Amino acid sequence: MADELFAPPSYLPREGVEALACPCGNHKQLTVVGSWGGPLTLECPCSSPFRATSDAPWAVNLLKRLILWHADATSELRQLNDLIIKQHTAHQIYRDRVTDLVDNGAATSTEHDLRALMHAPIPDNYLLPLALAVARREERETRPMRLRRALREVRLTPEGERLRYAGGPLTRYLIRGMTALADSDDRDLLFTEEARCLLDTIDQVTADVREHDPGPTAAS
Repeated sequence: MADELFAPPSYLPREGVEALACPCGNHKQLTVVGSWGGPLTLECPCSSPFRATSDAPWAVNLLKRLILWHADATSELRQLNDLIIKQHTAHQIYRDRVTDLVDNGAATSTEHDLRALMHAPIPDNYLLPLALAVARREERETRPMRLRRALREVRLTPEGERLRYAGGPLTRYLIRGMTALADSDDRDLLFTEEARCLLDTIDQVTADVREHDPGPTAAS
């Protein structure tokens, strides 16, 4: 979206995760063409052939990710697992710092410390609803089925429309990891060590969020 390639100039950037789409509305059967380090070309098999090329940083990075994914599907799972752990650690450090300030009445903190915490991007009001959705288990629901259902529950757009999510870095990486696992048509991939590790990380992180993070009402 950064270079207005797939949207009119009035588009305003938003924090979140969403699917690229052809002007015809299709976002499920797009073809990406390109080589490592080169521009990304997006094609759609619609009645009005759509083809767009971008060398924007986000497009080149996306192309590299897709190439790695095509060569080794577990590479994406490993990367997302590391990113979720990294963002969760940052989230815990921030949360512990806030707790310390509250418990000690900010006696050892400067005014600058308090202002920095007030304007930090964490807490994320979308994180707890996502964690609660992941935790709920329905009868005979497998872990991939549970992730697909949780993703449906936290979408900002109605079913059948272009995917749209919101939230901070940890929420976004959790959604990316959940999507990578839930949308996988390769059953063998779901039984790899990398998939099991990512599933465990998602469960552990969301369990920690449910235990320690206040809801939007409590935070306000």
